[in-house]
Amino acid sequence: MSTTTTPIPPHQAQIDTDRLDALLVNLSSEHESLLGLAGEHRDAIALADPNAIGRVIAQTGEVLERIATIEQSRQSMITAPDGHCMTIPELLPTLDREPAERISKSSARLRALIAQLRTEHQAVQEASNALAQHMQGLIQQVSANMSHAGTYGRNGSVDPARTQVTSSMDLHQ
Repeated sequence: MSTTTTPIPPHQAQIDTDRLDALLVNLSSEHESLLGLAGEHRDAIALADPNAIGRVIAQTGEVLERIATIEQSRQSMITAPDGHCMTIPELLPTLDREPAERISKSSARLRALIAQLRTEHQAVQEASNALAQHMQGLIQQVSANMSHAGTYGRNGSVDPARTQVTSSMDLHQ
């Protein structure tokens, strides 16, 4: 594979457009992995499977670390000497037609994946909130049933606001 460098404005160095495109493709691949993990996460929540949830969260962390590394490389490639990190739309007009088209397509694909991920992560967040509320309701039900006198709080200790128990026992029988 030949490396294509494209001259950009004089105050900036040349950019290896092949490498930039490869980084965008790698970012897309990692975001596709995140999409798959988001689906697994939603399924694990639906099953209330803590082991699966933990596994998915760990895998998501690994993918996010790889994304951060790739993104750092991408940003270092397109940062001007003055410290300004160019956006892809700012960069495209400075490139030759063929590399600009490739980078534009890779960038558009990545943007679409990120938009899809936002939707998927919102669904996962809503599912997580629903599960958390359900679990909180179960804990309250169990606490209420286990504390017939109503003296114990959620943490299992005596609730100072409820220490006066008004119950009686008939000793005449």
